[in-house]
Amino acid sequence: MREQIGDESIYFRISELQKGTVEFTDSTNASRLIREHGRDIRYNTAWKKWIVWDGTHWKIDEGGALIHEKNLETVRNIYNELSKTNDYRERIDIEKFAMLSESVRRREAAVKAAAWVKELNITSDELDSNPWLLNVRNGTLNVLTGEFTGHRQEDMITKIANVDYDPKADCTL
Repeated sequence: MREQIGDESIYFRISELQKGTVEFTDSTNASRLIREHGRDIRYNTAWKKWIVWDGTHWKIDEGGALIHEKNLETVRNIYNELSKTNDYRERIDIEKFAMLSESVRRREAAVKAAAWVKELNITSDELDSNPWLLNVRNGTLNVLTGEFTGHRQEDMITKIANVDYDPKADCTL
């Protein structure tokens, strides 16, 4: 049985901490990154590299600049939370945390924590797995069926040919 300690709000706070809903940790910054950009980021554990969707294909993030750019955008969005509270002390806490979160150490920690999220992990076999899909600037051509579609994340294509598909183009052999 719980002993009364005078301030019942401590139980609420403990509950929030255990659920991971306290907003001032590297893990919650990783959750923010996933919430804001999770549809467009994947992590390949074998390569130890992020793969980032650019609207046409999954781009291998060789140096980490793409994921860190998205994470910095996410961190800077923490400042928007200042307008969601009237509590002066809470505003100070949010601002301090946002400023700390912009440090390289905190940003790297959030990206590292996000890399451990199972839903973002992808294997090399999942990438470029359909040999019949040819990704070009204006869409994706299935060379087996002739079907031409827009770029789709679910195709998991990491390459793009620097040409446009034109179904009416002449092909002289």
